[in-house]
Amino acid sequence: MDDMGVLARDDKQFTLIYSSETRVGTHALSYLQGIEDKLLAIDIAKTKVADTQWAEIAEAMGCKIGDLVDKRKVEANDTSEFDSNDWLKILQNNHEVLSHPIAINGDHTLQIENATDVLEFFGVDSAGLKKTMHTEKPNIEKTTKGEKFK
Repeated sequence: MDDMGVLARDDKQFTLIYSSETRVGTHALSYLQGIEDKLLAIDIAKTKVADTQWAEIAEAMGCKIGDLVDKRKVEANDTSEFDSNDWLKILQNNHEVLSHPIAINGDHTLQIENATDVLEFFGVDSAGLKKTMHTEKPNIEKTTKGEKFK
C-alpha cells in the first residue's frame, strides 16, 4: 500500500477519504462519481493515510483522532485510556472503523454522516449529472440486441 501524500487544500479539489468496506463510504462515493475530474477519492482500505494527516484532519474538524473512530467496531472492552497513538494504530490497521467518510474542500473539512450530505458539502447539483428538459421525450427504443425477455 502506498502512503498518501500531502492533503490537498484547494477550493477546486474535492477530497473524499472513505472506506470501501462501509455502507456510508461507498454511498458517498457513488454520489460523487459525476465529478471525477475534481474528485480525489481515497479508499483507506487500499491506501494508507499518514498519521500526520489523520492528526491534521482531526485538528481541522476540532476533534480528537479517536472521534473519527466508530468505537462499536473496536475490539476492546475499554477505550477510555487510549491516546492519539493508539487511535492512529487502530485506524491504520482497521480501515472499517472510520466512523464516517471525511470530505475536504479548501479549508473546510467535515465527516459525512449521511451519504447525501456529501453533495451539499461539495455544492454539487445532482452529483454533476446532466439534467434534461422535462419537455424532452424519453428514449424508449430497445438498446439491447438478441435479448428475449418474457
